Amino acid sequence: MTVTLSNIIFRARSRLNEPAYPTYPNSTVGNPPARFFSDTEITEWVNDGLRDIARRAEDLITYDNTIAIPAYSENPSQPIPTYSLDLGTLSPSGSTSDVLRIARVEFQVAYDSSQVYPMEWAPQSYLDQIWNTDQLSSTSYPTFWTTRGFPGGTGRSAFVIQIYPQASQAGQLNIFYYRLPQRITDPVATPSNYTTLIDLIEGWDDMLVDFVHYQGLIKRRDSSWKDIQALYESKMQNVIETSRQFSNQVQYLSYDSLAMPWSNTWGGW
Repeated sequence: MTVTLSNIIFRARSRLNEPAYPTYPNSTVGNPPARFFSDTEITEWVNDGLRDIARRAEDLITYDNTIAIPAYSENPSQPIPTYSLDLGTLSPSGSTSDVLRIARVEFQVAYDSSQVYPMEWAPQSYLDQIWNTDQLSSTSYPTFWTTRGFPGGTGRSAFVIQIYPQASQAGQLNIFYYRLPQRITDPVATPSNYTTLIDLIEGWDDMLVDFVHYQGLIKRRDSSWKDIQALYESKMQNVIETSRQFSNQVQYLSYDSLAMPWSNTWGGW
């Protein structure tokens, strides 16, 4: 996204009939100070709006391949292996996960990108019918994945992934997931944050301005906030529909037209 925090604050101030300063600290001559809203407060509304869009539209799709899976060696006395899903970064220190929801998991054999096995999600109650009492069974590559805890959880609530069967060969997990936006810290305290790019899909920055606009009207006790909220919600429905997949192509697959290298000579399966 090529729109900066400074641009969003300026446009929101214009909507609210607020002076541009202190959004542009280097152009203070003749500009009065803010009358009602500080940049610190508007930035928090920007953060709230970005998170609201990301949670509801699930538009920020990303990928992670940092979870290494060692080859499993039989040891019934060891704990059931799980792997941390503390992925990405939401804070400057990189200490907070940005996972919102997982869309897809693959197992890729170590040092061999030609062997990538899609895995199937299943709840533990379903897997009980498969692993019975032995969650440490192993095979060449895992077939299922499930999770424990929740995003952002710590200790016994830590968000982790469990795979089954255990992989007898080393590999990595390729995880495709919906993420939360990067939180922007106070630009008044850190002026360089004014140039931070907004973490939003291209073409929807006006929606974020709408969100900030109606938050400001609510604080002013201006009843017209309901009209701006309705505008925001209509755009929300549009972004939900268009970001589910970034294509308008019909979803079908014709096997007969595929030239798969492992198919037989007459095109059958």
